[in-house]
Amino acid sequence: MEITSFIVMDILERAKELEAQGIDVVHMEVGEPDFPTPDEVIEAGVKALRDKLTAYTQSVGIPELREAISGYYWSQYGLEIDPERIILTPGSSPALLAAIRILTEGDKVCGLPDPGYPCYKNMVRFLGGRFVSLPVEEETGFKVLSHQLEGIEVLVINSPANPTGAVYNRKELEALMEEAQKRGVAVVSDEIYHGIIYDEPAPSVLEFTDRAIVINGFSKFFLMTGWRLGWMVVPRGMIRLVQSIAQNLFICPPAAAQYAALACFREEVLAQFREKVEIYRKRRDFIVEALNDMGLEVGVMPQGAFYVYANASRSTRDSFTFAKRALEEAHVGITPGVDFGDNKTHLHVRFSYANTLERLKEGMRRLREWLGGLG
Repeated sequence: MEITSFIVMDILERAKELEAQGIDVVHMEVGEPDFPTPDEVIEAGVKALRDKLTAYTQSVGIPELREAISGYYWSQYGLEIDPERIILTPGSSPALLAAIRILTEGDKVCGLPDPGYPCYKNMVRFLGGRFVSLPVEEETGFKVLSHQLEGIEVLVINSPANPTGAVYNRKELEALMEEAQKRGVAVVSDEIYHGIIYDEPAPSVLEFTDRAIVINGFSKFFLMTGWRLGWMVVPRGMIRLVQSIAQNLFICPPAAAQYAALACFREEVLAQFREKVEIYRKRRDFIVEALNDMGLEVGVMPQGAFYVYANASRSTRDSFTFAKRALEEAHVGITPGVDFGDNKTHLHVRFSYANTLERLKEGMRRLREWLGGLG
């Protein structure tokens, strides 16, 4: 089976080996929030455990949480989403797997953005499906364009995007959904970074179509990575099918995580999440300026998520070796572009700014000195 490694995890594992040797490493490789889960959410989870709420829940998740997510769609997007369409999953990755499997049945061709989240292609491969890469270019904001839907039957989009931080605006997303409907292209919209937005609000695909499958979860904006809780919003006609898949493959999402997640929708907790976004914004502004100053050019200002995708062509034609050397010689963990596809990815590297500003400043200092020595 042709499943490629997740290079960023290989880099993280090597970074951990260096740290075990007493070497200080500045981490800018992994896309995980550096903030802890809020106390209110932890306390809700602990209470669930103390109340012995540890049995299986409904396969699609507890009704209270599905209703809370439905209310969130109304408050954030003005959308009335029937809670019955919301399926909770043990992390968003199983939701992606289920969505891709459902929509690619019958050997349908799946179009994936390149550069894009590397697990998409490996999920399609794992499921025995076929995919084609859709090159997204700096000149067009790293976004899939309507004409690229020709010849595909399923489209996976990601906004805000990993690794570029690109966000589709309303006009772009509406045009893409209209073209998808015209061509009969099914859509999976990965919206896991929604909430981490810096300028224009990020519209949901659900504002333009009720036929897409939307993926989201509690890992990024809601700071619950290790709790492993995601959700999907499915068209009404797929509810029973997805329920059957959940019953057979997932049994149910983690019970304590579901009860904990209910606390995420309290207004005082949501305010904490929004405060973190403002911290990310300051980090983004700092790191983009620092990278541009040292010749690692950021051609497109990231509008969401917590990544910067930088052009390193002044320093390398091999982003994999460049990232390995940055770790071994400068002790800075970054991710090579080749982890994200084939479209000019050998010339790019990704930086995660999910780290403190102090550590980011130290990482930039080390990289500047290291690059100066490469001359």
